[in-house]
Amino acid sequence: LLNGAFQDGRKLFTSYHTKTKRRNQRKEQFKALYRRLQVKKVIRKNYLYDKTLGRGAVGSVPYGSSAAAASARRKYVKSYEHNNQTISLLTEITFYGCEKQTRSCIGQVHNGRPFYRYLGRNTPPCCMEKLKAVFRHVVDEFENVGIRYWLDNRALRDAIELKALSPDAYEIDLSFNGDDVQRSVALRKAQTRPYTDEAGFHWLKATDGHYFRVQFSKVNTIAVNLLPFDLSSGELVRPSGFYGWKARKFSVEFLHPMSTVLFLGKPIMCPNNVIEYLEVKKVK
Repeated sequence: LLNGAFQDGRKLFTSYHTKTKRRNQRKEQFKALYRRLQVKKVIRKNYLYDKTLGRGAVGSVPYGSSAAAASARRKYVKSYEHNNQTISLLTEITFYGCEKQTRSCIGQVHNGRPFYRYLGRNTPPCCMEKLKAVFRHVVDEFENVGIRYWLDNRALRDAIELKALSPDAYEIDLSFNGDDVQRSVALRKAQTRPYTDEAGFHWLKATDGHYFRVQFSKVNTIAVNLLPFDLSSGELVRPSGFYGWKARKFSVEFLHPMSTVLFLGKPIMCPNNVIEYLEVKKVK
């Protein structure tokens, strides 16, 4: 045995079928690992270049030598940068949190704070992306049918201070003129029973007041709140059938004329004199 020589064994994963099966199995293993470690978002960045030329530029790299291959890639990329040439960077973002068919990661909300805020954590990125998707969908619907709306409460404060959602946001409030309900097919249907539109978003009337919610799906309850207000009095804008700290009266002058604020990369309707408006609404 000491004088013997080992020969190369049979190569594994040589066929397309076995390679694909191994690749899919590794994806499922990593997915299970990320979920067990509560990793919600993974960002992978890779440079697009000719890998054959990359190895040739710095000498041959033995097959299977991952460290040498990585070093060769780094040297090849640096050679591009040294010659003031550009090389494409491909960014791949994968979410391992909640999905349309699963419950959201937000969980229970106590005293206006999700459970993870008591642990010093921010809103999971998967939930944040879905909240933004619901908001964009609702704004597009309102603007297409002509519903008069405005960004409200904490989301309005975030728009003024950050021009984006705060890292701990778990909902967005959109207020609208209650007389415009009939303009939207989704709102009309949601008045009598929950309604899921063609894009899969779930519209329903809230059980704790006469306002609406638009969820990411029937199962995933990440939602945008739609708060109807009555503007018929002429001087005061009154909440139309909902209660709590969000149901505060304010002067109609804040809505005449309307203003806009840049929020999530898009101009969104909002009251004028926003700072004073937030003080009247007692939004902190």
